[in-house]
Amino acid sequence: MQTKTWTLRIAEVIKQHYPDAKIIFFGSRIRGNYLKDSDYDIIVISKAFKGEHFTKRATEVLRTLWNAGVVGDFEVLCYTPEEFERKKKSLGIVKEALREGIVV
Repeated sequence: MQTKTWTLRIAEVIKQHYPDAKIIFFGSRIRGNYLKDSDYDIIVISKAFKGEHFTKRATEVLRTLWNAGVVGDFEVLCYTPEEFERKKKSLGIVKEALREGIVV
């Protein structure tokens, strides 16, 4: 499946479970310099993550994708809107995602 079609499907499934989600796809898949077994780098921002342990959030998103038949190699980072606002002000993966990524 083409990257664009696949990212739209991933976003659709995530938004069904997290309607307020803002999703950012970034990394080699978006830049177009990916290899056959490159993963999909995804940031999911939702109020629903408030109070949930950081690692549990990604597990839930991955389970949601799996249950919808969307199976692949995903690297998912999940933040509340407040956490994301703090993270985007510092150097790191969030800043990189904002610079090169696609927001859905």
